[in-house]
Amino acid sequence: MNALRLIWHSCRATLLLPLRATLPLGGAATERDIRRQIQPRLDLPLPESYTPAQLRAVLGHRPFRSVFYHRLSATGHGGRLLARLLRLLYPGEPALFINCEEIGPGLMLMHGFATIITAQRIGRDCQVAQQVTIGYDDRGAPPIIGDRVRIGANAVVIGPITLGDDAVVGAGAVVVDDVPPGAVVGGVPARILERATDRFSARNRATGG
Repeated sequence: MNALRLIWHSCRATLLLPLRATLPLGGAATERDIRRQIQPRLDLPLPESYTPAQLRAVLGHRPFRSVFYHRLSATGHGGRLLARLLRLLYPGEPALFINCEEIGPGLMLMHGFATIITAQRIGRDCQVAQQVTIGYDDRGAPPIIGDRVRIGANAVVIGPITLGDDAVVGAGAVVVDDVPPGAVVGGVPARILERATDRFSARNRATGG
């Protein structure tokens, strides 16, 4: 059994070599995406290193590949062509749509299924769950997403609004107004949940809370 497992891991590592070889083209942003995928909790430090097995697991995650291809495409014509070729060999998440010119490093998409992300800007170390819609409304512009923002499953965030740094959008919320930094919102339409706290906030690490 151990021999078969070793053969399987060796074959998988070989098959992933072309994808792995292109990772440096994604720059520091892709490197942080990898580490954030391995360690999603914002209240804990990112790993300083990772094992080959951990990297293989990340490369096998289709939403990660979709984000990588998006970053690669933003580098120019050559990057777009390479991203198209890689998609043929290593498909991304087919039910994920990303339309944003500026995405900070450390973006982590948990599942990516049935998710639409159209934003003016997405900050650093953001996390988006499945079946989320981020985009336009009849006011004519999409949202700005700050740093370390977390958006729960089935949430809708639409219009020319800003989600402040460290904001949390609860599952199923419909957000149509600005969210202050550090606030937790939920409901339809979303409102600030005054007594709610975010136990995974990066602020906990900074303050020791």
